[in-house]
Amino acid sequence: MIMACHFAAVSAMAPALPARADSIGSMDLVDLVAVATAFLTPPIAFLAALWARRSGRQSADATVVSGVNQAHGSVAAARVQTRGELKLRQQTALADTSAAFLRACDALARTVEQLPGLALEERHAQLTPHGMAVETTLGSLELLAPPELLRHAKALREYCRTLEKLALDRAVLRSAVRALEGGWCPFNAETCDHDHHGAAFVAWEFLLEWPEREDEERWRDRGLLEYCLQESRCMAEGEIAGVLAVVDRVPAAWSRMIGGPVRDPLMERFASLRAPFVEAARAAQSLVPPAEPDGLRTGVSDAVNVAAPSAVSRSSLSA
Repeated sequence: MIMACHFAAVSAMAPALPARADSIGSMDLVDLVAVATAFLTPPIAFLAALWARRSGRQSADATVVSGVNQAHGSVAAARVQTRGELKLRQQTALADTSAAFLRACDALARTVEQLPGLALEERHAQLTPHGMAVETTLGSLELLAPPELLRHAKALREYCRTLEKLALDRAVLRSAVRALEGGWCPFNAETCDHDHHGAAFVAWEFLLEWPEREDEERWRDRGLLEYCLQESRCMAEGEIAGVLAVVDRVPAAWSRMIGGPVRDPLMERFASLRAPFVEAARAAQSLVPPAEPDGLRTGVSDAVNVAAPSAVSRSSLSA
């Protein structure tokens, strides 16, 4: 009886065994998935974070590269602009120094022309500052001028030195010639028998022909020249002494200093050297706007004015 009951109980429990096994199998799969998920989640999260970090770095690198390129472009543009501005400043400075040098040369030439009309004691003081100005302005120009312009500037400077060297003797001779011409007979100087008029005419001829005479002739006629200068009563004693001092030295440039009624060789030579400098200065200043005219060339000789356009005669160098 007892055995029968036990068997029945076992038989009743037997169908339930497979269901438990299925439950156990199902639980193992879930656990396996959970375990796998638990194991895979950190690497996946790590990889995701790594990828996000890499993407962020790439984006940051791209931003940095873009910023660097933009900065390089800005620097390059700034350099180009700076070079352009520097070149323009250099050209402007060159224009200013060229104009200053030309003004100084023109002022010297004008002063040399005007010296014969000044009192003897005023001439040296009027001349000296202009010679110094030429030297000073050329010193500034030497720092900026291209070779061609500098070559013409130095040639003009050298002639300005010559002008300055001859200026006082030139003033003495031309002043004497003008004074003697003023003492001529108002009718016919060659046939006039007035002592003062005749003496003025003879002295004038002596001065014009003096460098062409032989040494013996000059030595012989020197006393007669002095007498005629005094007898003409056209000049003061100090002026006569100045003329005789030049007469005794007989400068090699005598004929060029005296010139003639129309031509002035010294100023013509100045004009011939001035014109190439102006052209070279214009060629070197193609980027420079025209300078303001200052009118400093007003009053310079016709020979100089003919050699240069009116705008340049006022010492303005146009582009």
